[in-house]
Amino acid sequence: MQRRHFYPSPTTLALALAPMLALPLAAAPALAQDGAPATAAADAAPGEIVVTATRRAESLSKVPQSVTALTQASLDARGIKDISGVVRQTPGIQFDPNGFGNQTNIAIRGVSSTVGAATTGVYIDDTPIQSRVVGYSTTNAFPAVFDLARVEVLRGPQGTLFGAGSEGGTVRFITTQPSLTDTKVYGRAEAAATQGGAASGELGVSITAPLIKDKLGLAASVWYRHDGGWIDRQNANPAVTNAPYLKNVNSAWTQVGRVALKWAPTDGIEITPSLYYQKRVNNDTSPWWESQSDAGKGRYVSGAPNGSPDRDRFYMPALNISATLGGVQVISNTSYYVRDQSGEIDYSTIWPAVFTGSPWTGTDHKALAYMTNDQRTFTQEVRLQSTDSQAPLTWVVGGFFAKSVQHFAERVYDPGFADIFGGIPPEVVLGAPLVDGLYSLAGNGRGADEQLAGFAEGSLKLTDTLKVTAGVRVAHTRFEGSSLFDGPVSGYQLQNNQSVSETPVTPKFALNWQATPTTLFYATAAKGYRIGGTNAPVPLSQCGADLTGFGFANVPSTYKSDSLWSYEAGAKTRVGGVSLAASAYHVDWSNIQQNVYLQHCGAQFTANLGKARSQGFDLQATARISPAFTLDGTLAYTNARLTQNVSGLANPAPGYLIAAVGDHLETHPWTATLGASYEASLGSATGYFRADYQYKSKAKMSAVTDSRTSGFDPGAYPLPQVHYASLRAGVRRGAYDISVFVDNLTNETTILSRSIEVAGVGSYRNLSQRPRTFGLTLLMRQ
Repeated sequence: MQRRHFYPSPTTLALALAPMLALPLAAAPALAQDGAPATAAADAAPGEIVVTATRRAESLSKVPQSVTALTQASLDARGIKDISGVVRQTPGIQFDPNGFGNQTNIAIRGVSSTVGAATTGVYIDDTPIQSRVVGYSTTNAFPAVFDLARVEVLRGPQGTLFGAGSEGGTVRFITTQPSLTDTKVYGRAEAAATQGGAASGELGVSITAPLIKDKLGLAASVWYRHDGGWIDRQNANPAVTNAPYLKNVNSAWTQVGRVALKWAPTDGIEITPSLYYQKRVNNDTSPWWESQSDAGKGRYVSGAPNGSPDRDRFYMPALNISATLGGVQVISNTSYYVRDQSGEIDYSTIWPAVFTGSPWTGTDHKALAYMTNDQRTFTQEVRLQSTDSQAPLTWVVGGFFAKSVQHFAERVYDPGFADIFGGIPPEVVLGAPLVDGLYSLAGNGRGADEQLAGFAEGSLKLTDTLKVTAGVRVAHTRFEGSSLFDGPVSGYQLQNNQSVSETPVTPKFALNWQATPTTLFYATAAKGYRIGGTNAPVPLSQCGADLTGFGFANVPSTYKSDSLWSYEAGAKTRVGGVSLAASAYHVDWSNIQQNVYLQHCGAQFTANLGKARSQGFDLQATARISPAFTLDGTLAYTNARLTQNVSGLANPAPGYLIAAVGDHLETHPWTATLGASYEASLGSATGYFRADYQYKSKAKMSAVTDSRTSGFDPGAYPLPQVHYASLRAGVRRGAYDISVFVDNLTNETTILSRSIEVAGVGSYRNLSQRPRTFGLTLLMRQ
């Protein structure tokens, strides 16, 4: 049954906030560096960002690693609302949809994966929230960009301080913290219209204030956003006549709420309980069918018989306790992350394409896969760290425990499954009947990760300007998995509590030289890893030939961790009004967890296969040309490709090579951004203008476009260049800010993802950028 959702209009949202923006509040000083500790802010140069990338607050220009940090003001100036906008402004990271459901993949310096545990750590403050791929749609959840002090993107492995989920890097969402002394109010409302699509809008407000001065503080926020759809849908089944034409089906909405208290019972002790809540609903997916659409005329149409809605909700209570005892700070962070996902995927054309080579059965065949996923993660970390940043030796030592349990279920409702075989019952064709007479596939499973780790890192000043850093993390990890599938599509598959355990060690070494007060050179070597997992068995009677072709006698019951070594050299400097940060890196990745798809029986499993190498550089620069005019930009190059064939055999037979030497992991090697902002006095107000541009080069050859591989698609081609431009102009007066903007200025229809269910069968489905969008934003900061 198709669900219907009702939303307030964008105009209503904007008008609703107007009285709130007009509240006569007394002016109050802003917190130092968007909520960073005041002592750290005092040590930073004027205008510099203070970050906690090394688990201690320090100026971004003094951090000896490649980090991008965007403050709340920077996010607003660029109109960033979510992780895709953050990625657009960050070198060396790509975030692309994969075309299945509402899933996306994140890659940092070419390190990403669609199987196993995450390769990128995702944090809300001190809590990791990344997910393992277990069943449907277990990609990471990303917090919406509202009421954040800043977003930090840490490139390169962060395993020493941030653990197994940070093999390629870490993205940290730092929330606004309660204040014991000052009151701040932040409000944002927006209304927008998309060319050829529906209207969008948002409304949000955040407040931080002392409840008892110097003793008890509050931070609270609530935010709602509706994203109007721009994809239409009409059932393309030739057997269906007069199918309704549905407009703007891929609309979505997001709700976010957060509350935190900070209690300082005595000097040096702070206790901060908090609760974060987020819910997002996508009413349909965004791929449009090439056969039904005319992108040049702005007509984007899906031919799917059914919609594919997706719902993702999480909440996270946390308790942070900090105590300063002499020269040592003790920090405890306890959290419980609860995530629930559910969705429907239209399988009406998938099964016919797999079994008959045509997406249509000649009947009004409809099939829906009902998917659920839930995750429960308990995390406890305790760390001790030195407080004197000027001491010859600074250090941090700690312990970490986490247990994460995920459950998934999938049931493909397909009572007309026999239509695929001309009405012949599936038990005659495939040897198994429909489950309960209704489902062509029914399954569920469980995956449980457990980690116990100790870590330490110290930095020693060899001279006043030369510092050496060494750190290590030792962990004991265990993963336990089980699953059960039934139905004519899968046969009968059972996995009985298979488990894998390991004791990974991840060291880190760094040397940095503060050549001048504003120039830093550094070099690092660090190891990253992600833990292994388990596989479900497959029916040998159906899959035996494929297994033999790939070099396996049977499906391995477990797969091990993969790991990499990263070597980086970089420099940060500030000369006059110009700030520059640059780094070059070399990454060797081995025993990569790879998906092995058994094309003749439809099953799949994960194995450690192949090696890869990623080399490149990233550059970030800001130049204040005049007090009113500033330029900023990034440039990155990533050459991430396989250095060893992905196969279970040294010399695989034709059709049994999963990926080949030279295939690229991150297919857009060049990325660049350029931004320009200008301000001018307008009497008692300030007028401003900002322009942003992003570029991604044409994609390189991957396994899908490599004719040597089993996944080669003759109809596929490397994705084209990506261009994206936006403009914003506005006026600020006192606490208030009003601006107009246009996103996707040139109305680019560049394809971000192109996929097909079965090579050579049916229509390709494309994901592209939202068409040109105009809007109005109201802000208040006081």
